[in-house]
Amino acid sequence: MKGRFWLIIGTALGVAISIGRVPYVAGAARSLANTAQRLMASAGHDVIKAAAGHGAPERVVLGISALLALLIPGATALALVVAAKGTLLLRRIVALLLAALGAAAFFYQPHGTALGALVLALGIAGLAVALSGPLVVAPLCALAGLIGGEYLPHLVSSHPTVPNAVVRDLHEALFANPGAPAWMRVVALIVAVAPFALGLRLVLSR
Repeated sequence: MKGRFWLIIGTALGVAISIGRVPYVAGAARSLANTAQRLMASAGHDVIKAAAGHGAPERVVLGISALLALLIPGATALALVVAAKGTLLLRRIVALLLAALGAAAFFYQPHGTALGALVLALGIAGLAVALSGPLVVAPLCALAGLIGGEYLPHLVSSHPTVPNAVVRDLHEALFANPGAPAWMRVVALIVAVAPFALGLRLVLSR
């Protein structure tokens, strides 16, 4: 099957799992996104303290760290999609090299031996092309879709969540007081969606 098929199937499967709230799997994706944000927030607070000691405005540093934390889950999903697309390109290159290697055997080996080498090379190339889709490309895109499906809805949730904490930090950086009003969550969602949208465009592009 074509590589694009596995890109789309994997992404759709990841989103479907997040919507269906599959036990453990969806929670693991949420934990992954939350961990990335917590790491960024923790590093951001350390940077804020250090920057404040050198006279840098606290709110500026808080805003930058909150913005980065907002984008990290999407950037992670985008990196997974790029890796999946790279796998498709790599499998074509490997298949061509193996086929060329098998064909080159006819110049250096007896006909019967060269034919066996060619069949082996073509067989391995075929397996690389056939199995890389369901075993590598689809899982990478599924994880990307799962992260998006778990992260983005929690960003606009009115309940206390890790993504909401980032929105509060961003609000504090902009207006000097913590808060997560609905309009701010919508703005944060638009910003956070950007890398996911780019990843989806890569998935759908030929």
